[in-house]
This record gives sequence, C-alpha cells and structure tokens, in this order.
Amino acid sequence: MKVVYYSYYGCYSSSICAYLHLNDKSKIEKEEFLKIPFLFQVDYGQMRFIGKDNNQNEVFIIGTKNFSENIKKTLYDLMEVFNIKEDIIFIDTSHYDVIFFKVLMNLRGKKILTQTIDNFLYNYYLMRHKNIKRFVERYKKIL
Repeated sequence: MKVVYYSYYGCYSSSICAYLHLNDKSKIEKEEFLKIPFLFQVDYGQMRFIGKDNNQNEVFIIGTKNFSENIKKTLYDLMEVFNIKEDIIFIDTSHYDVIFFKVLMNLRGKKILTQTIDNFLYNYYLMRHKNIKRFVERYKKIL
C-alpha cells in the first residue's frame, strides 16, 4: 500500500506526520525535528518518497495547494488507465499546518531570523505533538 500525507505546502505537517509514521516516537526532539526530510522545503505537486514502514507500506508526502481533490482524481484515473492495482490512501494533514506558513518561510529566508522561525515552528509542533501522534497512529491502525 502507498500512504500519501498531503497539505497545502507539503513541507510541515505532512513531513512531520510521515516522519512519525515511520519512526515510533511520542515526541521529536528539536535537533531531530530540524532534520526531518523535506521539512520547510516548499515544492507543490512533487510526490516525495519518505520511506517504508514496518508493514512495507510506502510513505510519501506532497504539497497540493488547493488542488488536492484534482490531484487525487488524476492519480486514480492514471492508475485505472495503466491498470495499476495498488492500494493508495491520501491523508490530509493541513489542519496541523501553521496558518501564516508562507510568511514564516519568507522570514526564515533572512539569515538573522532563521533560528527564531525554527524555534517558533518547533514550539508550535510541541504544542500539538500529542494530537499529531494520535492522528498518525489512528491511520496506521487502518493500514
């Protein structure tokens, strides 16, 4: 099975959820948090492979902007056209994203503010980490 975590940007909540899916952690420490693959790397529409879980499910992330339904429908249609018999589940993580994420990413680009923005985003994760972990675990049970 393929598991795709997606959100508007695809590089914050989806990266965190995919990372937690693959790593059995209740909380991610700051140093490890900043090393999460593709964290803070905005790239819409690029499906990125993160790894395989213990059940050999392949885990991906993608940023979809406001086109998540179009992207899912297109992928399902392509699978049908090319007769691909693979199970795929899309998991929307956008409710764990920071509302003004783009502003933060622009500020993060200024060297003097990078550490401040990283601290803010890590602390935002810490405030919600229990909910995020439960969210991921709920989907892992379905698989």
